[in-house]
Amino acid sequence: MAIVDWLTLQVRDWGAGISQATGIEKALRRFERLWYQAKREEEALAVQREPPRMSDATRRLLFALSPECSMSHPTRQLPQPHDIVVLEDPAAGRTPAFLRKTGLRPEAPNPWHLIHLCRSCRRRREAGELTEAELRAARFALDRRPGAARHYAAYHDQVLLGAEEAIDMNVLGRVQVIIMADPEVAAPPYTLNHGELVVDRFRGSLDWGDHPCEDEH
Repeated sequence: MAIVDWLTLQVRDWGAGISQATGIEKALRRFERLWYQAKREEEALAVQREPPRMSDATRRLLFALSPECSMSHPTRQLPQPHDIVVLEDPAAGRTPAFLRKTGLRPEAPNPWHLIHLCRSCRRRREAGELTEAELRAARFALDRRPGAARHYAAYHDQVLLGAEEAIDMNVLGRVQVIIMADPEVAAPPYTLNHGELVVDRFRGSLDWGDHPCEDEH
């Protein structure tokens, strides 16, 4: 504040009708307000949990299901930074090693334990104004949005092609249920990776080998 006070003394013209005393007082009040605002934001960021580790495929899935904040959509405020945060999971347990692709990699995040929140809703959560039950309800509501099955189908394909560091069969099972609920998304079978893999979403089967592939992808 002493530095700002000294700098205001160097201002020769505060504008028409504004005296030096008035200009200095307004400048000091404005700076103090901005400084405290920045300090609060810095403290809020400091107490936040570490951002969840996730693949680009998982992040794309969450943003596709909810491009805006999952709690306050559509937000009426000015555009704010949005991010994905981890929901509490009282029944969390480590996936058995035989269900993971490799024990040397961290486990893949569960998409149903992640939610897309704006800065305002993250603060409300930290303050206890948003309960975990409300957040989980908002997360599950995303699965009932039109087109959700297509987003999960794209995520399913990316997981099969190795986009996730580990494969959680419980996650893939739930993805499969959502896909099969939409006949247009579930059928027909298709190939991935230039015919290396045939995926039958309706039956939930995979067939590795050298299969005919007419698509150049």
